[in-house]
Amino acid sequence: MKAEEAIRNFAFKPDGTTAFVDALCSFIKEEISFGRIKGGDKFPTIAEISAATGLTFGKARRVTELLAREGYVCSRPHVGTFVVQRSSILRGRVLFAMPDVDTCRYYPCQLTSVLGRRLTEAGYAFSIASFPLDPKGDLSYLKSELLRATNLVIAARATPRVQKFLAESGVKHVFLYGDTPETDVAPWVRFSPEDAISYFADHCAKAGVKHVVQVRFEGNETLDAGPALAERGIESSWMTVSREKGGKARFDGVVRCAYEAFVAIPRRELKELYLFWNSFLAQGAIMAFLAYDIRLPEDVKVVSLSDTGVGPVYCKSITCFELDPIEAGERVSDFVLDILAKGRIPRPPIISPKYIIGATFPF
Repeated sequence: MKAEEAIRNFAFKPDGTTAFVDALCSFIKEEISFGRIKGGDKFPTIAEISAATGLTFGKARRVTELLAREGYVCSRPHVGTFVVQRSSILRGRVLFAMPDVDTCRYYPCQLTSVLGRRLTEAGYAFSIASFPLDPKGDLSYLKSELLRATNLVIAARATPRVQKFLAESGVKHVFLYGDTPETDVAPWVRFSPEDAISYFADHCAKAGVKHVVQVRFEGNETLDAGPALAERGIESSWMTVSREKGGKARFDGVVRCAYEAFVAIPRRELKELYLFWNSFLAQGAIMAFLAYDIRLPEDVKVVSLSDTGVGPVYCKSITCFELDPIEAGERVSDFVLDILAKGRIPRPPIISPKYIIGATFPF
């Protein structure tokens, strides 16, 4: 699309806070950044902008000046003003995008700390932004962040809507764990717990475990150790924990939900072994067991198996498989720097959780 045509099609929606000139500039920057206005095209003259929008000559000149100041257009004496190529606008910023419900988990996470350090040392700026998991949520914040000279996005747990948005944005992107991608166009770094599941199932078989209860949040689609257990002749069932009383708190809310769910289970109905898909769920359950003098691991055995690198559970009586966030950060950094340096998509790494807490299984 030509720049003049895009400006004619611009529809201003007053919100009481944004001036027409600022809104038009943001629109043009988005069209250029996302490749809908092509680099090298001639940009409209001040008179043409004024005619297309109804702006005064002074305000039309302001549009061109603002875009030139931020590097989106450039003037050539006696020739005219032209749109700058996208590759020249994108100045080396890497954006880590995550669901808004995960901000408490990722901001202090060693994975993002390692990423930020490695990318900064290599000369790239590193920023963090969030997006809503709600299918109807507003993506304007993420969109505004992409316009800030971003040349690569690392998206954690990207929803199909965010995947589609990034694919249409024209900005290079990679995905970290989360749901299965809708397309293989962008590389997908897979955090795979299959090895840990297999190890866990083998140990259960050797120990003579007859039944395993897998614990997850209500409504959450998660991995299933059932097939691996069934191959070894071990039955499994599911227990779902409601989020209703957890509030929005990522850590305390999860622990509280699990605590209340397990306090409510009569002691005689407790099973021998519980497999948790979130180590904070395990922490809440352990608090409930200890409050009622249930011995671990004599009365109940607890294993936490996480594919998303949540924080550790501070109890020696449980076995926990988790991602090592430092190692994950190093491997993701290597992958991202390879893309940035070579402009090609190498084979994405597969990162498996490791058995990191305790010396042996509690059974």
